[in-house]
Amino acid sequence: MGELLNNVISVAFILAIYLALWHFPQTIDLLLILNQADAFMFEVPLYFTLLMTSAFLIWNIPKYFYYHNYKDITWSNFLRFVPNQHYRHQYRNTNGRYSYVVKIHMRKIVPRILAVLLLCISALSILNAMELFDLRNTYTDVLNPDNTLLLCILVLLLFSEPRIYKLLQIVFFKIPKTNLIVFLVSIALLALIISLGTLNTQTEKDLGNLFLSNCALALFFLSLSFNSYIVLQKVSKNIFYGSILSAGFMVLISFIVLNFIPKWASLINPLSILVLSLLSLFMFSFILILLGKKLKLPLLSIVLILSFLSAEYLTKNSDHYHLELRTASTERMAMDNYMFYWLKTRKKLIESKEVFPVLIVSAEGGGSRAGLWSFLIHSYLYERTNGKYFEDNLLSLSGASGGGVGNGMFFAEARDAQLNNRDARFLQQKDSKFPQLQYKASVIYRENFLSEAILSLLGRDLFKSVTNLFNFRNRGQLLEDQWKRSHKTFFDAREEEGLLSKEFLSFYEQITSTTQNKDRKVPPLLLVNTTHTQTGNYNIISPVKYDHLRPLNGMNDFITKLQSGHTNASIDLSTALRINASFPFITPVGEIENSGISNQEWSDQYADAGYYDNIGGTVSIGVEEIFKKVLRDSFPELMDKVQIKHVLLVNDEERKIAKTESQLAAPLTTLRNVRYGHTQEIVQKLGERYAVKLKQTTILPLKNIAPKKKNNDNLRIKPVLPLGRYLSTIAIRSMEARLKEVAPQLDKIVELNNDK
Repeated sequence: MGELLNNVISVAFILAIYLALWHFPQTIDLLLILNQADAFMFEVPLYFTLLMTSAFLIWNIPKYFYYHNYKDITWSNFLRFVPNQHYRHQYRNTNGRYSYVVKIHMRKIVPRILAVLLLCISALSILNAMELFDLRNTYTDVLNPDNTLLLCILVLLLFSEPRIYKLLQIVFFKIPKTNLIVFLVSIALLALIISLGTLNTQTEKDLGNLFLSNCALALFFLSLSFNSYIVLQKVSKNIFYGSILSAGFMVLISFIVLNFIPKWASLINPLSILVLSLLSLFMFSFILILLGKKLKLPLLSIVLILSFLSAEYLTKNSDHYHLELRTASTERMAMDNYMFYWLKTRKKLIESKEVFPVLIVSAEGGGSRAGLWSFLIHSYLYERTNGKYFEDNLLSLSGASGGGVGNGMFFAEARDAQLNNRDARFLQQKDSKFPQLQYKASVIYRENFLSEAILSLLGRDLFKSVTNLFNFRNRGQLLEDQWKRSHKTFFDAREEEGLLSKEFLSFYEQITSTTQNKDRKVPPLLLVNTTHTQTGNYNIISPVKYDHLRPLNGMNDFITKLQSGHTNASIDLSTALRINASFPFITPVGEIENSGISNQEWSDQYADAGYYDNIGGTVSIGVEEIFKKVLRDSFPELMDKVQIKHVLLVNDEERKIAKTESQLAAPLTTLRNVRYGHTQEIVQKLGERYAVKLKQTTILPLKNIAPKKKNNDNLRIKPVLPLGRYLSTIAIRSMEARLKEVAPQLDKIVELNNDK
C-alpha cells in the first residue's frame, strides 16, 4: 500500500479504465463498436498501441519520482535521461532486514504489476461485455470475468513477495536457452495478435478473437517487462526510456491538437479517444509531480485543490453551458384549440374513411440506436403512404433522449416539405456513397457522435470548468453542430444554416393562416421533453400552451418559463433535442440564466428527459385525454370513426431481475432501476398493441467479406445493437432488416386502403 502512493496516478488511470470498460453502458458498448468498425484494421491497432503506450508509461514513469533520479534531470537531458540511478543506492545484501528487502523489491515490481493489470482489465472487459450482451461461447462458459480478474490480481500479487519471486526466477532460469524462448514467445504472441485481427468478420463470435488478441497483448507485455534485461542488452537505455517518454508526449500533443480541432476526433473510435484522453491527463499529472519534486512543492496536490475550489466557487456561475437563445416570432395557441383545428382541417377526410387512425407516437430513449429506430419508422411510414402518415394521421410526437432526437430529425424535414409544398424524400438514391444502406437516416446515424464529447469532457470543458479562460463551444454545442451537419447533408441543402438550426416555434409559423384554410392541414405536434435539474420536474418544449389543461397539470411549460425572464425568447430545434438527450456527463445539462427573479444569481438547468420518463408516454397520455375531450365536445359525429392508436417505438429489452443486494448496495440498485421500472409502467398504461419493437435481426455479412453461397444459413449473423452514440454499419444494416420485418405491422397501424 505504501508503494502504491508512489504510483498514485497509475492507480487513478487504471481505476478510470476499469470503471469505463466495466460499469458504464455507453463505454462498454464501445468494445462492440471496436469489433464492428468498418476501419477495423486501423482502429484496433490504434487502440492496442494506446494500451501498450499506457502500460510502458505506468511501468517506467514512477522511476522518475525517486530522489536519486529527479535530482539530476534537466531540460537538456530529459529525454536522454536513464531513470535507474536509484538502483545504485539500494542496499543489495540479501541478508538485510526483510522489511527493507521487501521495500526495494516493491519499487521494482509494483509498476510492472500495475501495467500488466491494466492490460488484463482491458482484455477481461471484452469477456464481461460478452456476458452482458448474452453472447455465449467457450470463453464465457469457462471463464467468469469478475472471478478471472480477481485471480489475475492474486497471481500478480505473488510477484510482490520477494521469496516467491526469487523462487520463480530460479525455476525460470533453469529452462535451457531462456533468452531464445522469451524472444520466440514474444514473436508468436505478436503473430497471434495480427492473425486474429485479419480473421475478423465483424460478427459477435469475433469478440472472442478480440479477447484472445488482448490476452496475447497482456502476455506479451508480461514477458517483456519481467525480462527487460534481455531488451536492454540489445537496445540503448537512452533510446528505450526516451522512446517511452516521447510516446507519452506525442499522445499529450495529439490530445491538445484535437481539443483545438475537435472535428478530427470524430474520425477516431471513441474507445481510442477515451484512452488517449485519460493517458494525456496521466502525462499532465506526471509533469506536475516531477516539477513539484524539483521545486520541493506538492504541485499536483496544490493544482487539484485549487481546481476543486475554482470549479466549486469561482467558475460555478460561468456562462459556458448557457443555451443559445433565439427570438420567437410565432404566437402559441392553446393545445385544445390547436386540436380543434387539427380535427376541423381533417373532417372531410375522416368522414371518407371507414376507420381513421389518429396516431400518438412515443419513442423510447437509448442513444443512437433509439434515435435511428424512431427515424426509420417515421421514414418508412412517410414513404409508404406518400406523406399521408404525416399530413393526415399523425397527431403528436413525444419521446425521450435518443428517441426524441429521431422524432425531431424526421419532423424537421417532413414539416419543411409541408411548408414549402414539396415532397420529402427519406430513401437514399441508388448511386449513393453507402449503397448497402437504404435510408438517409441510416447514413446520418452512421456518424460518430461520441468521440468529440468524450474528448471535450476530459479536455477543453474540464479546462474551462477550473479556469473559466477563453470562449469556445461546449460539448453539447459540438453535438448539435454534428447533428446539423449530418442532417443538412441529406435534407436541407437549400437552407443556409440547416433545418435543425431553425428556431423551434418557426415550424409552426403558418398555423394561424392554416386554420382559416381548410385545404391546408394543421401539422402534428412535436413535443420535446426535458427534466428540470433543480426540482426534478418534467418540462415540455411545446408549440402550444397547456397550463390550463388538467391532463397535463404539473408538467412545466419550458417556453412559458423561458419567456417569463427573456421576452419572446426561444431556442433552436437542435438545442431542444440536445437538452432532451443529455446523457449524464457525456452531454452537459443546458443552463438558462434566471433573469426573471431579482437578486438571484443562478441558472435553470435542464437535463435528459429519460430521468423522469424514458419514453415520453406521460405526455402522450395527457394528449390523448385532451384530444378525446375536444373530439367529444366539438365533433361528436366523428367519434365512431376516429381510432386513437398509441404507437410505441421501443427496444425489445428483457432485463433480468437483479439479484438480492446487500443492505449497502440496495439503495443504489433501487435508484439505478427505478427509471426502467417507471418507463415500463408507462408502457403498460399506453398498451403494447401498437408497440413496434427493435430486436436483434439476422443479416448476411457485407459483400466484400461474405462467401458466395448466400443461401447458407450458417453465414448469417445477428449483430448486437449498442446503446451509445456511435453505430457501426453492420448494426445499422441489422436495424434496417428489422424494419422490413415490422413493415406489415406498420401497414396495419396506418390502415392502408380503408377508404369507403
